[in-house]
Amino acid sequence: MKNRIISLFIMFITVISCNKKEYTDVFVGVPTGTELEAMGTELDPHFFSQNLTRNDGSKESDWQYVVDRVKKMELQKFRVMVLPQWYEPVNDNNDPHITDIGKFTFDSPEMQSLYKVLDLAQEQQMEVCIVVWGCPVNVSLLDPGYSHVKTCFMADQDKEGVWITGPVDYDEWAENFSTLIKHLIEDRDYSCVKEITPMNEPDGGPLLTSSEYIKMAKVLDSRFKKEGIREKVRFNLSDNTDTRTFYLVDCAENLSDVADVFNSHTYIFGYDTPNDVIYDWEKNNVNIAAQAGKKHLVGEFGSNQCVGATRQRDIDLYARGVLMTRLVLNFFNAGAAGVSYWSLIDQYYGRDADYQQMQQLGLWKYMKEAYRTDSTYSRIKKDYEVRPQYYSYSLLTRFLKPGSKIYPIDLNDSYAIGSAFKDREGKWTYVFANGSDSPQLLAINNALVKGSFDIYRYEENGLPEDDGLIMSTETAKADGERLCLEVRENSVVLCRQK
Repeated sequence: MKNRIISLFIMFITVISCNKKEYTDVFVGVPTGTELEAMGTELDPHFFSQNLTRNDGSKESDWQYVVDRVKKMELQKFRVMVLPQWYEPVNDNNDPHITDIGKFTFDSPEMQSLYKVLDLAQEQQMEVCIVVWGCPVNVSLLDPGYSHVKTCFMADQDKEGVWITGPVDYDEWAENFSTLIKHLIEDRDYSCVKEITPMNEPDGGPLLTSSEYIKMAKVLDSRFKKEGIREKVRFNLSDNTDTRTFYLVDCAENLSDVADVFNSHTYIFGYDTPNDVIYDWEKNNVNIAAQAGKKHLVGEFGSNQCVGATRQRDIDLYARGVLMTRLVLNFFNAGAAGVSYWSLIDQYYGRDADYQQMQQLGLWKYMKEAYRTDSTYSRIKKDYEVRPQYYSYSLLTRFLKPGSKIYPIDLNDSYAIGSAFKDREGKWTYVFANGSDSPQLLAINNALVKGSFDIYRYEENGLPEDDGLIMSTETAKADGERLCLEVRENSVVLCRQK
């Protein structure tokens, strides 16, 4: 009872007024000119097709964790992986311009798993970007009727030491991709499918050189127009990795009439990376895309603590939640239209994969028993346990909504950053991420807003239990045009106008 009384008392505390000299004036800047499109995550459709078929104790009912948390988070977009053999295990015929739809396996177990993700997105009125990853060299399908299929028929067999390649025939690729999207939108009525990306990180390897990719994208565009579905989806192109900006440049210069938006991925920024480096990277991307008259998205992001493609050393750290927020705010301040975090959940991408191959960059974990050989096992309390960054990213997805105008707030600090968002209803949200070891005492100046704000804090000793969301325990009232706020060291604060 005593703790409850204290909690109730805290909820009515008003943040100190701005009379104290130690508060530093900071100013809501001019808008970036780019409205927020979406806060999203990757959710690749392996839960039913790969996880449940491993016979490791996971159950179909465990999917409810995903459903409930996606609803809580109010996620706005999924980026979703698809592989061409899931629905065309063998070439339908030798003429890519005439489609034998009877040869497509749209009822395969892998496709049924995809539909579960799309059903969730449809129910939550989310948007989906479908990414046909490429052409796998080694294939293992669940349907025993296709056990003889060992490789994608479009894969480049001359490439060695890779698991996936670009298509050797762009017309076959265009037929495959357009038939999938036509099926999802027209046959299954998935209005959530709004966007496509042809191949994940095509510059890696590369799957295709930039000149090859440009040619492929033009063939794909023509085929989508021929099928009458081009206006139903956006082409989200380039999808390049962070250090190969030349790929984005080539795409912007040669695909301005094909692309609707461009995106890039990044895993090169960490705790010691100052804000200006992060900002400048995305600002350069934004400027490149703008030269083609397009917006730029950050299609994947994480930290630079990478161990191969499936691990980042800081994944369980509280501080990662601060870093991820700092990255997002820098991207938005630089003019990004949206972001998609890799990835929503830990999961296996193959039912026969070993522990080292489990993708472990999720906002929450898989079943506890799966981590038995890991040094973190003794600290895991339950199946599907959330990581600290679940709470910080949820703050952003809950309150930063599509259509919001974005206003940078310069804190004149290399590791602390702020942004203001004005939504379509005219309500303001301020977000601050302080990655330094010193608190920030800020007087936020904004002539456009007065009134009170609910304060939400991501702080190490105040995280919710289980998968509960961060709740407001403070109210701050603007003193004239200024709102005073303490942003404690190594923390995130979100202020939402009442």
